[in-house]
Amino acid sequence: MFKRLFAATAAVLVSVSLTSRAAVAENAAMEWNRIALDRTVTAGQGPLPQARSMTIVQIAIHDAVNAVTLKHKTYFPYGPAPAGASAEAAAIAAGHRALATLFASQSPTLDAFRAASLVSRGLTEADPGIGVGETAAATVLAARANDGASAAGGPYSAPGAGQPGVWVPVGAAAPVTPGWGNVTPWVLDNSEQFLPEPPPSLHSWRYVKDYYEVKSIGSLTSTTRTAEQTEIARFWLGTPSAIWNRVARQIIEARNLDLSDTTKVLGLIYLAASDAGIVCWEAKYQYNFWRPFTAIRNGDADGNHWTVGDPNWQPLFTTPQHPEYVSGHSSNSAAFGFALAAIFGDNPGVPIVALSPTNPGFARTWRRFSDGVDEVVDARIYSGFHYRTSDEAGAKLGRRVAKYVVNNALK
Repeated sequence: MFKRLFAATAAVLVSVSLTSRAAVAENAAMEWNRIALDRTVTAGQGPLPQARSMTIVQIAIHDAVNAVTLKHKTYFPYGPAPAGASAEAAAIAAGHRALATLFASQSPTLDAFRAASLVSRGLTEADPGIGVGETAAATVLAARANDGASAAGGPYSAPGAGQPGVWVPVGAAAPVTPGWGNVTPWVLDNSEQFLPEPPPSLHSWRYVKDYYEVKSIGSLTSTTRTAEQTEIARFWLGTPSAIWNRVARQIIEARNLDLSDTTKVLGLIYLAASDAGIVCWEAKYQYNFWRPFTAIRNGDADGNHWTVGDPNWQPLFTTPQHPEYVSGHSSNSAAFGFALAAIFGDNPGVPIVALSPTNPGFARTWRRFSDGVDEVVDARIYSGFHYRTSDEAGAKLGRRVAKYVVNNALK
């Protein structure tokens, strides 16, 4: 399905001119991208805070590098870089400053990374690029200091909770960031710009079809889900950033992109993912649709005589603690995947090998970025988390956000 959507819209996107370089060791942007992802994992961040942290770091590095090289438009405006400034030094300082501020307890480790990163490139703290990087990071951090992320948690009860179709928490854990839809978008005008239509009515045939699909293949004791589908579901328990960051790095390395272009690719994909997450969470807590866990256990009380309930039904994996519609992983994965497709084409010309920290021995190989989006749509049904409509609506949301971001950011 999403291969057609990718092909139909890619032609209207503004082209991104990228320059190949001779194969060299990992550039500073790639090094600090790797460090940043590791630091978010060490901090135990969930998908939304992780994407936000990665976006802050990537935009800081992008702006620092391009303030020196002048190759791509920066996210924020800056004055001219001082003479003799190294773009690599700027990238190192920006990545370090952003991460040390976000994860102050990890500062000693980050300080050691900074020193080693400079030495390995024959750079010193006296390089004028250091100041450029520090300024870029400080600018991005200040802009996001009051973006609403810190106030996104807290108690929440959906209006009408307990009625058929309305989300109720599954278990005792607190709802996940019910206020994330109020976080300030990076590129979009507001969190409702690409808000999807409401979920299907409980009395619709689409809902009945979705209901029975997940009831069968998403059950803990399913006899229709194959062993491979179970492993695919486990694979996609990894966060979108953890999976798609590795995909992006693979293509950047295959294309031998220079430092400026590397920062642009990484900046765009994280801008898209962050804004898709904000819109997705606006939808989740606006529609408050119930999860399969609750729906199937209460199928005999939903007012639809076609949905036969099972009070003992269990999903394959523990249900996430937030409303069902739309799928967060599908939204974010489609934002990552379509942003990459807009830059490189849906088929980048090399096999795409995807890895996940939740199923490290089970690599996925795709020809197209859209193959990954199609797979996550299915995977969240195999897991027992979502209905197909929610996954497809989430993927459409992510695609629309990515298209807007690539057309309007970092020109």
